Amino acid sequence: MKRFRPVFTTEALVFAASLIILLPLRTVQYYTNIESGNGFYKKVDALVIIYIIALIAAIGYFIAMGLKKRNSVCLESRAQRFPACGAISFLTGFAVLYGVYSDYMLSKKDASEFTVTSTATSAIGEKLVLVQAAFGILSAVFFILLAVLLLTGKSPSLFKLLSLSVPMWYIIKLIIRFTRTISYLRVSDLAVEMIALVFLASFFMAFAQINSGVETKGNEWKIAGLGFPAALLALNLFIPRIALVLTGRDYAMYILSYADFSDLAVSLFILATILTRMVPNITKVEVKSVETEDTAV
Repeated sequence: MKRFRPVFTTEALVFAASLIILLPLRTVQYYTNIESGNGFYKKVDALVIIYIIALIAAIGYFIAMGLKKRNSVCLESRAQRFPACGAISFLTGFAVLYGVYSDYMLSKKDASEFTVTSTATSAIGEKLVLVQAAFGILSAVFFILLAVLLLTGKSPSLFKLLSLSVPMWYIIKLIIRFTRTISYLRVSDLAVEMIALVFLASFFMAFAQINSGVETKGNEWKIAGLGFPAALLALNLFIPRIALVLTGRDYAMYILSYADFSDLAVSLFILATILTRMVPNITKVEVKSVETEDTAV
């Protein structure tokens, strides 16, 4: 099997550097500058400003680089084995199931001290939780089936409709958060979580489209352009939160947040997809070579 060199090596190094900068800043915020339960910043200090600027700069860089390479890369969707991506996809399926269970149990938690929900929005929220759980289970099934395809060397473009369950899962999660009346500007924890959900939903919508081979032209850049920010934000949620859990300070998080292992698994899945399945667009390279030869003649 022909091996392609990664086409986003520089971006991967920038991603690693971004984590080295952002994760300590975010973790320090949890320990020193975020109120317990509601997730409010105690004050907007220099560390908060540096964190926001660094995060925006990283996201802007990845989107710009994705656009820059939009005509020279594509997602490899031919039938061949992708062991790393397949193994991570398999684990992601079970991590998503854990997230579905955790989200459902969290919906039963009394958060009235920190949120204000009307009778109407409460009823809507209860129904949305069930819809979210349904899409979450379908998402887990998709990741597990995709893993089988990637590990056995079959075309990963199967299960086109099922692949849409993943972005829908994230969209419903985002909608549920909007049903909670709270200061989104002041709630650092919830604000980062909602931005992460936007990028995760956008990435998996693009992934479902491109992996299925539906109108891929001009859209394949989104795999890396949206994938790197989505993974970066998801890790900014999981790693500081798991640090709080391990040190017995999980009470410092927003009351309806938790260290979600699906954030970690999905981040690894996105990175594996970018680094192993994003390849040079051979067709466009060959066309360009032919045009150059014709010009020379």
